[in-house]
Amino acid sequence: MNLSPLELETLAEVFNVGVGQAARALSQLAGTTVQLNVPRIDVVSKLNVSTELINQGADRVCAVRQLFSGVLSTEAVLMFPVQQSLQLVQMMVGDDVPLEQLGEMEQEALAEIGNILLNAVVSGVADVFKLQFEGSLPYVELGPVKDVLCAQGELTDPVLSLQIDFAIDSLQIHGFLVFLLDLESVESLRTTVQHFLGVLA
Repeated sequence: MNLSPLELETLAEVFNVGVGQAARALSQLAGTTVQLNVPRIDVVSKLNVSTELINQGADRVCAVRQLFSGVLSTEAVLMFPVQQSLQLVQMMVGDDVPLEQLGEMEQEALAEIGNILLNAVVSGVADVFKLQFEGSLPYVELGPVKDVLCAQGELTDPVLSLQIDFAIDSLQIHGFLVFLLDLESVESLRTTVQHFLGVLA
């Protein structure tokens, strides 16, 4: 099921509110300006996201997963190519551990980065749409992108996919934030957006 161009444009504007909040929070953590933007948002299959990441050379990803429940119940998965996720941790915490290693400390740092970003984005969406969400604790997962996306469900299942670009000093990182959606959640999302647009009309 596809959303209309107007509905997608509305979602992009709403998500950018949360992304802006995340950028400010991550900038404080890093002690330097972190710029975030969402150049693309769409409802696609897990296979589409997997194929795009693999085409970018990211057959293995580092992911931060977090469950959110409410009117819309979903699992959010923030994914980076493994090498870029380690670079992100190094930039954020000033860590000198070699990039080849992803130890417990790095996983904790990545979980914290993911927690800040995911909660800021979801909080921004909740504020605009007047919704309430409860989130679980985040956890980090490392593996092939298809395994990460298909921990539950099938590759044909729909996801709300946001490409998120990070810019920290000279470092450019491209990640994906996907919200796993069942059919009921997709319909709830469409209804929420349409109601929001109706209120604005």
